[in-house]
Parts: sequence; structure tokens; C-alpha cells
Amino acid sequence: MYLPILAASPLKQLYLQFKPKYLWPLLTSLSVMTSVISFPASAEITLPPSLITPSVEQASSTEPVTQYLDGMLQLLKPAYSQLGISVWDMTTQQTVFTYNNQSLMQPASIQKLLTALAATKQLGRGFTYQTHLSTFANAPLTKQQVINGVYHGDIYIEFSGDPTLTYQDLQQLLTSLKQLGIHKIDGQVVLLSEQDSQLQAPGWVWDDLGICYAAPISPFIIDKNCVYGRLSTKGYDKTANITMMGKRPIEITNDAYFVNPVMAKSQYKAVPAGTVHTQANSQPDCKLTLARFDNNRYHLTGCHIGAKSIPLAIAITDPELYATRIISKQLTALGIQHKAPMVLSHQQITSNANPRQVIASHHSASLTALLSTMLLKSDNLIADSLLKKVGESYYQSASDFARSSQAMKAILYSLGIDLADANLADGSGLSRYNLLSADQVLSVLTTVYQMPEYHFLLDSLAESGVSGTLRYKRYFNKSPLKHHVFAKTGSMLGVANLAGKVKASNGHEYLFVLIENGISPQIKKQQKAPFSAVFLQTMMDVPLNNSQKQ
Repeated sequence: MYLPILAASPLKQLYLQFKPKYLWPLLTSLSVMTSVISFPASAEITLPPSLITPSVEQASSTEPVTQYLDGMLQLLKPAYSQLGISVWDMTTQQTVFTYNNQSLMQPASIQKLLTALAATKQLGRGFTYQTHLSTFANAPLTKQQVINGVYHGDIYIEFSGDPTLTYQDLQQLLTSLKQLGIHKIDGQVVLLSEQDSQLQAPGWVWDDLGICYAAPISPFIIDKNCVYGRLSTKGYDKTANITMMGKRPIEITNDAYFVNPVMAKSQYKAVPAGTVHTQANSQPDCKLTLARFDNNRYHLTGCHIGAKSIPLAIAITDPELYATRIISKQLTALGIQHKAPMVLSHQQITSNANPRQVIASHHSASLTALLSTMLLKSDNLIADSLLKKVGESYYQSASDFARSSQAMKAILYSLGIDLADANLADGSGLSRYNLLSADQVLSVLTTVYQMPEYHFLLDSLAESGVSGTLRYKRYFNKSPLKHHVFAKTGSMLGVANLAGKVKASNGHEYLFVLIENGISPQIKKQQKAPFSAVFLQTMMDVPLNNSQKQ
């Protein structure tokens, strides 16, 4: 029974004063409330001091929105994690609620909001990545320059770090050589790019580097620098079979095996929920582990319970080597003889006096489309590739993560966003070195809202229960939050953040930033609903301030 909770004066006052439509189902659904409300009807309830606060009792001295959210937060805030919250009314253009709003915390993928704004400001919405097939000569390459199928000159493939470039896109570019009647390149095949050897940002977790969402950020990107395959069984306890798609130029070996589920129950015992794992009571895990070596070589070891095949997605370790091998493979498939491709930077060919002659080009989608994908799908590769491109454009030279992050700070400062106290390490939010406050993220959202040229970024956010990372997110894909929240998620181990806008039942829309750090996997499993869903559900009942009432 949950009725006694309303007998407590602070909550009774909240309920009677605001009559929130969603408060009752909210309270009855929360596991985080069990220490307060999971009592029989006859039990005597003693409220913790945190619920009896001046902000709730002295209602006459504060505005309704602030006192309502403050009172609900005192009731709902988690015991073990840290929060940073900022809420801003889009109608009155005023901040209506804050909590730990200046504390620097890990933003995870809500950092992509900063990247989106900085990229739009620096590069422009019409920006595209361009990959060129070209020569450096006095005249364009024509069939007349191809003698008996032989081209006596160098061919350049100019890479730009396009995070959407595919194997087929490259193949289409190189097909232009065959259409010119070329069967042999007597000169060099050169992969050309801006020079940048930093493939990962500082603070990326080592365990993530073999996984495709942490694929290396390089001028050479083909199929997101990720290869796919399947692991299938040849029988229980026998070395499994790996089949890689597309015959990509990588080498992978394995001694992984599948385990009979029946046998696994005795070999890999489940530990009861809440058990503290110690040396004495720990059980062996049945899991797969990928080891990475040089030259794009990998080894898969470990076990998997069951007989059903499982998909594999492996991040490329050496993008430059991978690109040269792909180019060589494609030229061979086209019947074009060639020397082993080499890699040069633009700086290394500046002494070439001849102008560039473009044979064929591939253009990515526009920045607007790239940002839509980045925000909806939380695409890390697009985010970090754009960050480096922002740095390259800002400094007019190749730029690593550190310089590009400084460029982003400077660009956002020009828009009135002060990040002097923040720490930026990448554009995706993958780095554990990133530190932002709720207020700093909110300043990005308010700038996007108040400046018409950036307003499209709000329209690119995922809609709860409909699109992107909020389409299937628990509690956001059903009433009352479905269709009412438009936001960027930010999740990794210990982090559960959300930033965007919410439509309240009072007719107003609010920009919000909810940062939650320090949430352990054990606590997360015990929650019936994430804190962000809980807090936004209370915002559905936010009352109007006195000055807003007719």
C-alpha cells in the first residue's frame, strides 16, 4: 500500500497545491522510492529530513515551477549517484530550476550538441566531405593520354576523413580509370590526406577500442572503419567458425567455442542478485574477448553459451594500411596493373608545380544531413570526424583532438558560450576526460533556440517513442512521455544523461539538461525507471508561474 505517503505534510502540500496528473502512477512505479513508500498501510512513516525543506514549506516565497520541481526532486533524487540539472522555460526565456548546475560532470554523448553547434558555425550547413580521384598535370586526363592501355603518370586518391565513405563509393571512383581505357598505371598510386596520426582521443577506454562505436578517427575511413562477420558453432566445445563479410583485408583467428546451455548451468553458476563478488564466491564468466595486434590482425577467444550464431563487428586498428589494401584489391578487381599504393600528405606534394586535375569525385551528404544522423543515432565517428574537420578549418592546417577541442571552445565562445572551466577531449563524448556542467550544456541549447540559423538542430533531436535513440528507450516509448520529449541521450558505464526539450501539460516547452553520474550497473538494474524519465514525467505537471497565469 502507498496511501500513507500523502499523509506526510510536504508531499500532501505538493499534491493538494499542484494536483499533478502523473504524480500518483509515478510514485507507485518507482523502485527508487521503496525506502520511503514501501510500507503497509498501518505502518508509521518517518520522512527523511531532506523531504522537509524550506523550499516546499515556504510556498509563498518562491514561484510554483521552482518549488514544485524542488519538492519533487527532494523526493525522487537517487541516493548513490550525482545529479546536475538545469531547466529553462522557452516561453519566458528564463531559467526556472537548477540543481548542482555548475558542477563539472561527464557528459557522454550529450557533448555531441556542442560539436553540432560548433560545426555549423565553422563549416556551414552546406559543407560536404569530398573524396577526389585526380592527377597533378597540365591538362585533364583523357583517353588520348592512355597509350595501349598504359597511363604513364601518378594517380592520386585524396581522402578527406569522410565518415560516410563506403567500399562501393571508392569502387565507383576507381571505375573511372577503367572507363578511360587504363589497364596499367606506370606511375605511383598515392593515397593523399591531411597528416594526422592521432586515431583515438585521450581518455577513450582501452576496452572499447576494438568495438565499432570507438572506431579510429582517421583521414582514411571506409565503411566506418568497421568490418562485420558472424561466429557460428561447429558443435559444443569445439572451435567455432568465423565468417567475415566482404572478404575485407584483415586477418582474424580464434579458439572461441560454444557451450551447451545445460552444461553451462553447472559450470557457470548464476550469482544471486545483490551478492558481493569476492575471490571466494566469484564464478567463471563465459564471455568472448578480442585481442588486437598490428597490421589489422585479431584473435578471438573465450566462450558463448548457446548454439545460435552471433554477429561480430570489429573496429579497424590501422586505417591507413586498410585503405591501401582496399585500393589495391579494387584496382586488381578492375584489371588494372599497379604498384603497391603509397601514402603521402598534402604537404609532401606542395613542390609539385602542376595543378590538380580531378578525374572523378565523391561528395558526402550535407552537414545538415550528417548532423541529423549524428544526433539521432549518436554516431561517434561522425562527431569526432567533424571535430577534427572543425579544427582543420579553424587553424587552416591538420588538427589533432587537443587543438580541435580548443578550436571548438573558441568557436562556441564567439557565440557567447563560455567553456573556460570545462574540459573537452573529443567531439563524441566517448572520452572519460570530458567535463561539462548542466549550465554549460543548457547554454548551448538556449543559443540553438534563440538564434534562427541554428534552430534546425533542435528539430534534429530524437523524439521519444518515435526516432533515434529515444525510439525504444524504456519509459520514453509510452505515455505520458511518448511524443513529448526531444533530446540527445548520453550513456556509458556510470553515466545516464539527457538534454533537449520537453512539452509540459501547462502548454509551455522547456529546455532541460539532466546529468547523472556515478550510477552503478547494480543500481541501474534495480531501477524500474531511469531518473531522467522520472524527472521528466514530473515536468509533465509543471504549473505556470504566478506571472504567467491569466
